[in-house]
Amino acid sequence: MKAYYISMLPEISLVLGCLIMMLTAHFRRTATPKTYFTITKIVIFLSMILSIIFYNQSFFPAYIKNTPYTTASKVLMDIFALVSLYLGCKWFLNKNRSSLSFCLSATLSVLLLSLSISAQNLLVMFGCLNIAFLLNLLFIRLYPAEEESAPIIKRYIIGFILMNIFCISGLYLMHANGISFDFAAAKKAYAQITNPSFKEYLSVVLIIIAIFYMLGIAPFHFWFANVQSVSILPVSMYLSFIPPVAYLSILINVLYNVFYPLYDTLHLFVTGCAVLSVLLGAVGANGENNLKKMFSYVTLYNLGAVLLCIADFNAKGIFTGFVCLIVYLLALFGIYTVFYSFKRKGEYLTEISSLSGMSNIIPYASASFLIFLVSLLGTPPMLGFLGKLSIINYLIVQGSYVFISLLLMATLLMAYAFLNIIKTIYFDASEGGFDRVDKGVYICLTINLLLVIISILNPSYLLHDAEPLLTTVL
Repeated sequence: MKAYYISMLPEISLVLGCLIMMLTAHFRRTATPKTYFTITKIVIFLSMILSIIFYNQSFFPAYIKNTPYTTASKVLMDIFALVSLYLGCKWFLNKNRSSLSFCLSATLSVLLLSLSISAQNLLVMFGCLNIAFLLNLLFIRLYPAEEESAPIIKRYIIGFILMNIFCISGLYLMHANGISFDFAAAKKAYAQITNPSFKEYLSVVLIIIAIFYMLGIAPFHFWFANVQSVSILPVSMYLSFIPPVAYLSILINVLYNVFYPLYDTLHLFVTGCAVLSVLLGAVGANGENNLKKMFSYVTLYNLGAVLLCIADFNAKGIFTGFVCLIVYLLALFGIYTVFYSFKRKGEYLTEISSLSGMSNIIPYASASFLIFLVSLLGTPPMLGFLGKLSIINYLIVQGSYVFISLLLMATLLMAYAFLNIIKTIYFDASEGGFDRVDKGVYICLTINLLLVIISILNPSYLLHDAEPLLTTVL
């Protein structure tokens, strides 16, 4: 029994962090934005360390189970959360606004997503996921432009309700078919069905749709781009990294540990959504002038590419998807770091047209932005080329030449969108100055660039050495 309580320490630390922030807000009316960020970073870091220590210990193992796979997913999520919080603090300090709501929501979100990753019961998993997804409303409502955010919040709530209808309908059909909500019991029950009925397939598809909606996979992706367009920069950055890592981990876990006996038929649906995400992501990026909304489509494109790799559920495909995910996250994180240098008269710039002539004023940030754009595109010699090469090699081995053609066509469309940004930064006349870039932004950029350079000079870790480790974890 003591082992159960001890294994709860990662979650307890996050709960205590929320309580400390509320007590701080009650007793210190003059608490600076940095105060809440400091508390949040400490408790998330503590939770991450404790998760590593108790990687195979679980409380209520029938409902919540920690494994090397869930621990690796949570550690990756926590790392990006910590760096996102470090940069997010810059925005609140610049605006001199309270960060309590943001930090409290972020801590609760990490807690709920961590529980969802370790969940071994569909009811527990979706219960935590729904609350975490609803918490996004608090993020969206942080200092919005009312005329822009009100209709998006309304659509977000409608989409949340529809997503829950899909989810509840799928769970109800599972129950009606006599399938348990426990992962292991459900997988065993599906394996014993020799001829699955339409209702059994429908229940699984409805549940997968609910996860796809939260992840932002096409054709259920529009909410993400709309939310990004009205969110403040720290929220946009947070929503681009932390929830997607968690949702993707949960998707793999559910497909493999619950619905895998039916996957031969489901494979076509998952692959179709992956291809649609790649194409719509590339097309959508070309139609946007808002940087955050544009890169939400870039996220869709890359998540589609990752999903295309893992859709076959073989060891090579999952490893290729992992490489692609890490490369994409590093490049996109560099992009969002540079966003913190797009500031004029205290206001953070969000339109591509406002970056005219930036290279002449802040050359280091401009050069970094160019490197990360090229990496996202998958052009040699940048790190992104490793991810793109891994995908193409995998698809060649699978004989999926049609998918290779679609991926290359989407890459060309993405290149056109990126060239428009490069032209604006390097060749258009400057329309005004930029504020001095914070030293912390330069530090994060330098560290990110060093990681990219090390990976370029020694790619063997990602391409070879990581495969045995990933196989062990999965």
